[in-house]
Amino acid sequence: MTGPIRPDALARDGARDPDVRLRTTETVLDDWFHVRRFHLESPGPDGRARRFTRLSMARGDRAAVLPYCPARGTVVLTSQFRVPAFLHGRPDGRLLEVPGGLLDADDAGTAVRREAEEETGFRIGELREVCVTYLAPQLSSERTHLFVAAYDPGHRVSAGGGVAEEGEDIQVRELPLDEALDEVLSRPAADAKTLLLLLYLRPLMSCA
Repeated sequence: MTGPIRPDALARDGARDPDVRLRTTETVLDDWFHVRRFHLESPGPDGRARRFTRLSMARGDRAAVLPYCPARGTVVLTSQFRVPAFLHGRPDGRLLEVPGGLLDADDAGTAVRREAEEETGFRIGELREVCVTYLAPQLSSERTHLFVAAYDPGHRVSAGGGVAEEGEDIQVRELPLDEALDEVLSRPAADAKTLLLLLYLRPLMSCA
């Protein structure tokens, strides 16, 4: 695969090397996730072509949502086992996160509604898109679409907990916003998308 990669934003932002070109792509791993090695070229400081390689991992884009109840001042989070949390000192390996998952063949809004209902049991209201993020651009091409959405405690359609056939064992946590933020920050490390959405929501909830 060859061809130019020339995001217009590079030139607008004053980047020194807007003319990065993709020379070839090599597949390193094609499994549950994909790892590719990209062979690239860009002008060096002396004007000569500089060749370099980068690895990137891909699994597909994701979406995540922070459900909140303005009347009660609460949010809904999930808790599930994550190997990094276990390796970094949490004995139960559980991490507090907003519900979410892979887009698969859906658009971000459809996917995040599906994931929120599967994981928490709540049917969320109108979605408010916050942003699209690269959570680890040095490692992965994955983008995560982030949303907040109101929920009504009376609109719970199941107990949640995820899909048992997929090995999910998810606990549902309904917490006051400030308590949720304190608990997320008290862990050895926070889930980035969850922390971002909690901090985004806090001024909105204080004005509600």
